[in-house]
Amino acid sequence: MNPPLHDLVFVEAPSPGTPLALRLAMALSGRIAADLGAKVLRIEDPATEPLRRMAPIVSGRSALYAFLNAGKQLVAPADAALQELQADVLLSPRRELSASNARRQVQVFYSMLGNHVPDDTPNSEFTVLASSGLLNLVGDPAREPLRLGGHQAAYAAGLSGFAGAMGALMLERGETVRVSLLECAVWLNWKNVANSPVLPDTPPPSRAGRSGDWPVVRCKDGWIALVYQPADWARLCALAGNHPRLCEPAMADPIVRARHGEEIARWFEEAWHDRSRAELEQEFMRARLPSGAIWSPQELAQDEQYLARDFLRQLEIDGTGETRALPRLPVLWNQNAFEPGSFPHTATAPAHLSLA
Repeated sequence: MNPPLHDLVFVEAPSPGTPLALRLAMALSGRIAADLGAKVLRIEDPATEPLRRMAPIVSGRSALYAFLNAGKQLVAPADAALQELQADVLLSPRRELSASNARRQVQVFYSMLGNHVPDDTPNSEFTVLASSGLLNLVGDPAREPLRLGGHQAAYAAGLSGFAGAMGALMLERGETVRVSLLECAVWLNWKNVANSPVLPDTPPPSRAGRSGDWPVVRCKDGWIALVYQPADWARLCALAGNHPRLCEPAMADPIVRARHGEEIARWFEEAWHDRSRAELEQEFMRARLPSGAIWSPQELAQDEQYLARDFLRQLEIDGTGETRALPRLPVLWNQNAFEPGSFPHTATAPAHLSLA
């Protein structure tokens, strides 16, 4: 049995001036396609590709580059024109390409600010996040704005590009899909957009820092986020050893707690200064409360759920024969996980996709 996209050719064609965020978006679109069996050709000059230099660097190579490009084939820029014409799906930042004699069915164009904004308008991933309103939700109001960790907007654009390509292919005619990083960032902030016409006189939520309802507090070996609803307050206080200040009758009122957010965070830190993240996580689970312990990538690699789901696979990187433990697509096909270049054959089970 073949994987679902085995008969499709995707081509990633970033141009020399493509912004880093769009390179990440295109690379993620292609990585998903490769994991689903497509032949993915990435047009790249190794000497000038900035993704190859992105941290973290492991054994002299970018782990991020290895993750995004597992299962792909590299094509020299000199051969780009032929490969683009033979593509079923072309991933590119360019707005208009010659399609004469083209086999391709779908073109996915990625931009920073959208089709109606000139390409030379100054921008960056940071300013896109600020323009979308997302940066108004994170950090502390007393400090300068903070960028989100990682590249959420770029990856959201990558997922959007892949989803758009799949939808366009279903139409079985030539289609153009346009993906805007700014519009994807606005979509990530959809709650504020949706609430605006419904609650026109209510200001949108803004960053509250440690004074917010769900602060991130320090414990013995790191940090843990408190995520709770008003009905959980008594159980949360019990996990803090019924700290006397937390158990004051007035603190049972959410309105009072909202006025004392910074102090409440400090009192939880006093209660948990000698407890580890792992200990607190187990206590939260026994109390049937959510928790948000902050783990390093190395710690997550040993997480029981990750291990049980075989989330990390040894995948070849960059055609060198070397392998790295990299995340695989969290999808099962016929109840089996698969990786680029390898697909399980089943003679009896009907084909279907399910989330892993």
